[in-house]
Amino acid sequence: MPHLFEPLARIRREAGIPTAAVGLITSPQQADHIVRSGQADLVLLGRESLRDPYWPLHAAQALGQTIAWPRQYLRAAPVGAPAR
Repeated sequence: MPHLFEPLARIRREAGIPTAAVGLITSPQQADHIVRSGQADLVLLGRESLRDPYWPLHAAQALGQTIAWPRQYLRAAPVGAPAR
């Protein structure tokens, strides 16, 4: 995967401050790679959130993660979702 955010990673390393990546991030795998590879500390989504307001839930599912739901929302949660 190309390091589109390498300049951001350099700022993060040299300045020693947390950074966020934004722009052209469309897949859960891409967002995960940016954070895991140290290119940024946080991924911010704009257009993808407008296109799919449930993007974080879909991303968690695509990456094999389980999200704990607040008890009051369990009726809308996927079957077997844990409460928090």
